[in-house]
Amino acid sequence: ELRFECTNPVPGNGSEHATYLILGEAPGREEDIAGLPFVGMAGKRLNRLIELGGININDCYLTNVVKCRPPKNRTPRRREVRECLHWLLAELDIIQPKYVVTLGATPLSLFTTEGIRQLHGTIFKGDIMKE
Repeated sequence: ELRFECTNPVPGNGSEHATYLILGEAPGREEDIAGLPFVGMAGKRLNRLIELGGININDCYLTNVVKCRPPKNRTPRRREVRECLHWLLAELDIIQPKYVVTLGATPLSLFTTEGIRQLHGTIFKGDIMKE
């Protein structure tokens, strides 16, 4: 359903041997146009934060929970997340990152039932939750 509303699907991008998988919620306007993740203003900010953290961007794989921009940039619905989950599972299987960095509540919800306020800024061990 999301595919019909977007300009371009946005697959993940980065090293297939990445230590870090950076997981966002959904592509934004700039990403929808370019067909690449994290190329807009948020992407520029993310790159700066990665650099400040002493992480080499070449050791990262950037992707989103859903691969197409939701209409009006709304939060993806649970059904849409479930429908796109197989793509993320394939990425995780191929990349096998040491760390998954979740950016926001939607990506975090795939790994835990605890809220973002309880876990913000923490490191925890979890497995992806499959409904």
